[in-house]
Amino acid sequence: LRPIGHADFAGNWDGEIDVVEDMAPETFWTKYWPKKPFILRGFAKRSPAFEKWKDDDYILKHFGRFKAKCEPKNEDRLTDYCHQERFGQEIECGNDIIPYTETYMKIGKFLKHYRAPSFDKYIITQMPDDMGADFVVPNFHACARRHAEDPGPAKGGRWMTQMYENNFWLSYNGGQNFSSSVIHYDMNHQIMCQFSGTKEWFMWDLKQEGDKIPLWSGNYKRRSHTAMGSDDSPIDGERVDLMRWPEFAEARWRNGTLQPGDCLYTPSLLLHYVRSFGRNIAAMTMFQSDERYDPECSGEAVGEPKTLDQYDVMWNFPDQEGSLAHDIVKMGYPNWVRIYLWPLATAAAEAPGGKLEKKRFVKLLKGAAKKAGGVRGVEARAGKAFDSMVGGADAPSLFRSHELRALLKDIAITAEGGREEQPENTEVDRYDLQGDRRQRHLDL
Repeated sequence: LRPIGHADFAGNWDGEIDVVEDMAPETFWTKYWPKKPFILRGFAKRSPAFEKWKDDDYILKHFGRFKAKCEPKNEDRLTDYCHQERFGQEIECGNDIIPYTETYMKIGKFLKHYRAPSFDKYIITQMPDDMGADFVVPNFHACARRHAEDPGPAKGGRWMTQMYENNFWLSYNGGQNFSSSVIHYDMNHQIMCQFSGTKEWFMWDLKQEGDKIPLWSGNYKRRSHTAMGSDDSPIDGERVDLMRWPEFAEARWRNGTLQPGDCLYTPSLLLHYVRSFGRNIAAMTMFQSDERYDPECSGEAVGEPKTLDQYDVMWNFPDQEGSLAHDIVKMGYPNWVRIYLWPLATAAAEAPGGKLEKKRFVKLLKGAAKKAGGVRGVEARAGKAFDSMVGGADAPSLFRSHELRALLKDIAITAEGGREEQPENTEVDRYDLQGDRRQRHLDL
C-alpha cells in the first residue's frame, strides 16, 4: 500500500502542472481551456485576504456570524455506496465503517475549536458574500459569451465572465498532519487562490487515463469527455491497493503545490486528489462548463482584475431573505440563469417594443414554476417582480431585477426537490444513495 506521489508511481509521472506569472484571456481560452490546469504564481498576494485572513480575530469579527458546512479532515465517501452493487460485488458497510458526516456551525464557533488536535473537522462551504471584497479574482477567464441582452454586473461590464458559485476552505493541520480529499472530479471550472498553508495537487486526465482509474458511479463518458454528474474513486489516496486496482499503477499523473499567494485553474472533469498542510485557507470561484469564449469580449476591453463582490454570481450566500435559497449552503445547484433567465430575456427581446407585457410575463413564470413542481405564491411574486422594473420588462431589466432573481432561484430549488434544512450544531451521517441520514447533536 503506497500513497499517491510515492516513488513507486514515478515511472508514470507526466511532469509538473504549468506555472505562469500572468495569463491573457486569449491564451487561456485557446491553449488551456477546457482541459489544461496551471498555477498562477503569486497572484493571490494582490488580495486583501492574503494579509487580513492571517488573523483569526479578523475572520471572527467580519465573518464569524455566517453558517458554514464542515466535513471530516480526511474525506471518505464509502458510505455513499453501502449495500450497492459496484465493481461486481456488493459494498459491505459494517458497524466499524465511519460514515461521511456533514456538520453546520457558525464560522465563529468553528474558530474556537479548529486548532485542537482532537477536532477532526474542516470548513468546506459556500463563501459568504461579505468575503468577496477581500478576494481579487484573476481575469484570465474574462470574455465568456453572455446573452446578447445581458448588461453584465452593475459594478463591472460584459467582459466579466458570469460566475457560478464561490467556496471557502479553512482547516488547521498541526505538525506532520494534513487534510485530504477523495480522488474526484468536479463539474465546473475552478479558480482557487491560496492565502495560507500549502496544498499538494495530483491530477489525472480522464480522457487519456480513465480506463485505468475506477469511479464509483460511472458518470463520466470518455468518448465525449462529458459527465452526468460529479464522481469519485474507491481508491484510497494514502493507501493505494494495487492488488485490487493494478491498472492504476499505469495511469499517468501530474502534480503541483500551491504556496501561499498562488492561484490555480482546475478544469471541469479533471480528476484530482489534494492534501492540505498547516493553517490552511483558500477561496475559490467557479464558472460553468458550458461557458464559451467570445473573442470580441462583447465589444469591451478587458478591465483590471476586480474583487469578487463586483462579479455577478449565480448562487451566492446567504442570499435574499424570504427565499428558499436564504441561509442554505448551496453547492452544485442548477444553472437557473441558462435554464430560466435566458429564455425569458430572449422572449422579451423578441416581444413588441422589446418588452414583455405583464400578463405574458406572469404566465411564463407560472409555467416554469408548475413544471418544477409548484412554487407557493408564484403569481403574486411574478407580479411584484414585474412592477419592480420601473421601465418595463425589457431584457436588460430582467437581468437586473432582484425580485425576479429570487423567484427564479426558488423555481430551480423546487425542481431539485425543494429546500433542504441544515440545522446548526448537528452532525449528519449520510448514506446518500440509500437516502439514509442519521442526525445527532454536536456537543462542543
